[in-house]
Amino acid sequence: MRKNVRITVVPMVAAALALTASVGTASWSGAATKSKPPVKVGIVTEKTGIFSAYTTEWLQGVNIGLKYATKGTGKVNGQKISLSVVDDADNPTTAATDFKSFVGAGYKIIGGTVDSSIATELAPLAPQNKVLYISGPAAADEVTGANRYTFRSGRQTYQDVQTAKSYIKALGTGKTVLVLGQDFAFGQSYVTDATAAFGSLGDTVKSLLVPLTTTDFTPTALQVQAMHPDIVFLAWAGATGAPLAQALDQQGIFASSKVITGLANVATYQFYGTAGLKFNYLSLYNWQSPHNAVNDYLIKNMRSTYHQYPDLFTADGFVWAQMVVRAIQTGQGTNVLKMIKGLEGWTFQAPKGMQTVRASDHAMLQPMFQVQLVSSVTGVYQPVTLATLTSVQTAPPVAAHFGG
Repeated sequence: MRKNVRITVVPMVAAALALTASVGTASWSGAATKSKPPVKVGIVTEKTGIFSAYTTEWLQGVNIGLKYATKGTGKVNGQKISLSVVDDADNPTTAATDFKSFVGAGYKIIGGTVDSSIATELAPLAPQNKVLYISGPAAADEVTGANRYTFRSGRQTYQDVQTAKSYIKALGTGKTVLVLGQDFAFGQSYVTDATAAFGSLGDTVKSLLVPLTTTDFTPTALQVQAMHPDIVFLAWAGATGAPLAQALDQQGIFASSKVITGLANVATYQFYGTAGLKFNYLSLYNWQSPHNAVNDYLIKNMRSTYHQYPDLFTADGFVWAQMVVRAIQTGQGTNVLKMIKGLEGWTFQAPKGMQTVRASDHAMLQPMFQVQLVSSVTGVYQPVTLATLTSVQTAPPVAAHFGG
C-alpha cells in the first residue's frame, strides 16, 4: 500500500496532448494561479496491470475531451484544470488510499477506474467525503445507483447484455446459453443480467466464472466442452483474452457453439484467427459508426496527436472529460451539490451519439452496436456495424431514486 499519492500534473492545452502510457508533467503560469486557482481533478486508475491498455486509451480520450469541452483553453470559468493521475496497480487497497489522499489534498472531483471491483469500492467513499466521483470504463451495474455522489462515464453490463440478447433472440428459443466470465464484479454482473435476459427468451442459462488470476485456460476450455452449450456468451476483459481464446479453439468450441462476445481493443481483433470472423460481436463504440461532429473531432485529434484511430474506451474517456467540464461549469469547481445537479438529467452529444445521465440513478443512457469483423484485402480485420441499438432499447432498469 502506498502512503502518499504520486501526483503528475497535466495542463489541458494543445501542447499537453502527448499522453500515451504515462502522463507528462508541467506547471501552470504564476499569473493564472494568482488570478484564479486551478480546479484540481484526480484520477485513480490502473496504469499497470491486466487492464493497463484500457487505461491508456481511456486517458487519451480524456485529454482530447478536455481540449474539446474547454475549446482548447484548458479553462472552465476562467480556471485552469489541474489533472492528476495515479496508478492503483489494480489493487483495491491502493486505490482507496489514493482516493483518500486526493480528498486530503482538497480535490472535489475524482475519477477512474477501469476495474469494476475497484469502482464499487471507491463509490461509497464519495458520499463519505462529500466529493464527486465519476467512474471510468468500469462496467459493473452496481456503480449505477450506488449513491448520489457517484456517476459513470461508460456503459454498464446490462447494456452489453441487452445488445447480446438481440442476437440470441434471433437464434430461436430452447437453447442452452453458457455465460463464461471472470470471477469478480465484472463477470458476476454479466451472470446476473444474462440469466434474467436470456432466461426470459425461454433459454436455459448456465454460468462458468474463472478466477482472475488464471493463466492456464485448458481446464476451462475442457469444462466448457463438457457442458455442450449451444451458445457461449463470452464476457471477458483484459490481456488474458488471447490465451483463453487459444484454449477454446484447441478444444473445438468455436466449431461446436455459437459464440457471442464484446468486441475488444483493436489489438485483439486477430486473436481468434479466422474463427473471429464468425462471431456475433456487441460493441460499446466503433469509431467508424457514429456520424457526428463530436466523433469527427475525436478521430481527427487522435490521428494528429497519437497517430492512431480511437480504440474501445477512447470515447468513454472523452465523455468523462465532458462530464468533468460540465460539473465545473455548474459547480464553480468547489460546490459538489451544484455539480451533481448539473449532471443529473444532462443530455449531450458524445462521440457515439446522444447520451443522457439519468437523473434518478445516474445511469448513462447511450446507444450500443452490433458489429462483425471482416477481413480486408490485406488480411487485416476491421469492424463493420450491423445495427445500432438506441439508448431506449438498452436502458437498464432504474436502480435508485435520489430525489431532488
